[in-house]
Amino acid sequence: MTKELPHITSAELNVLKVLWRIGAGTVRDVKDALSASADDAPAYTTVMTLMNQLATKGVLDVDRSRQPFVYRARIRRERVLGERLQQFVQQVFDGQAGELVMRLVEEAELSSDDLKRIEARIEELEREGPSRGATPRRKKS
Repeated sequence: MTKELPHITSAELNVLKVLWRIGAGTVRDVKDALSASADDAPAYTTVMTLMNQLATKGVLDVDRSRQPFVYRARIRRERVLGERLQQFVQQVFDGQAGELVMRLVEEAELSSDDLKRIEARIEELEREGPSRGATPRRKKS
């Protein structure tokens, strides 16, 4: 059984997104990437605090053998985003993932390629049928 993820704030998630994209980096690297993609650029000390919090939570590895320290994500993007999605489905759609999908299909600006990918995945799951052995994921209480 995998260890439960610690709570990751929105600001911490933004830091993680940068590190997933660049692989590893210093506080300056992350700050510069965040500044390039945001109207309200965070202060260096804010980014440093967020990265230290993530390291304390066990989410980032820190290479302290060199200056400046280099940080790398210890958890995979898919794991964090999957858990966040499950929380969202539980909180907003009362666990009804189909409702979320319907809202996305009806209201999001999905491209023709997006719709084809969704259709292909649905067909794949239908072919697997009950033998798939999967049960709907439920959030632990």
